[in-house]
Amino acid sequence: MCGRYYIDNEEENIKVRAILAELEKRRLPMHDQVQTGEIFPSQIVPVIVNEKDYGVTVRPMKWGFSRTGGGGLVINSRSEKADVTPMFQKAARERRCLIPASHFFEWRRSAGRKTKDKFAFRPDTDEPLMYMAGFYGEFLGGFAAGGYDGFAILTRQADGQMSPYHDRMPVILSDEKLKKAWLNHDILYADLRPAFDPPALKVWEQEPDARKPA
Repeated sequence: MCGRYYIDNEEENIKVRAILAELEKRRLPMHDQVQTGEIFPSQIVPVIVNEKDYGVTVRPMKWGFSRTGGGGLVINSRSEKADVTPMFQKAARERRCLIPASHFFEWRRSAGRKTKDKFAFRPDTDEPLMYMAGFYGEFLGGFAAGGYDGFAILTRQADGQMSPYHDRMPVILSDEKLKKAWLNHDILYADLRPAFDPPALKVWEQEPDARKPA
C-alpha cells in the first residue's frame, strides 16, 4: 500500500490540467511519457518538487526506487523509519515531493488475502486532487544525465477507516501550510512526521479488478 492510484484527466479538472500544462511548458525528458488515469508502479507521472533554482514545480518521474543490484522497484516508504532507512535517508532530508492523485485503490481481504473486490479512497472534501507525501531519488544520474528520477509514496499505519482493507495507508497532506513545509528542506523530517494525521476518507466500490491486485 499504496500500490495503485488514479489521476482524473477530465477537462473540468482544472488543477490536473494546470499540472500537465506546466510539464508541457518545461519539456523535461520523459514529459511525453506521462500517464493519467489508473497509475501502476514503474509508470511515468507528474510529481511536485521544490527545485533549488526554480522553486515549486512539476517533474515527470517513474514510480519506484530501484533496488541496489536490481531486483525490482520499491514503491512505498514507511514513514515511521524512513529517515533512518538507508534507501530513503538522503531523500528524507533533501528530496521530498508531493504526488497528486484523484484517489487511490485498495482491495478487500478475505482470510488474510486480497480479493478482486476493489475500492477507491479519497479525502471526503470537494477538492479535485489530494496530495500524497513522497520521496524521490536520481537513478543512473537522474534525468539531467540521461537517467531518470524515481519516487516512492510515504505510508503510515492504517486508521480505523482504512484498517478493514489494509494495515497501511498513504500519508495524505491536506493542510496548505503542511504541504509547503513538506517541500521546505530546511525543516527536519522528524519535525514533520507528527503532523501526518489521516483525513476523513470517502470510500466507494469499483468494478471487480480483472488484474492481480498490487
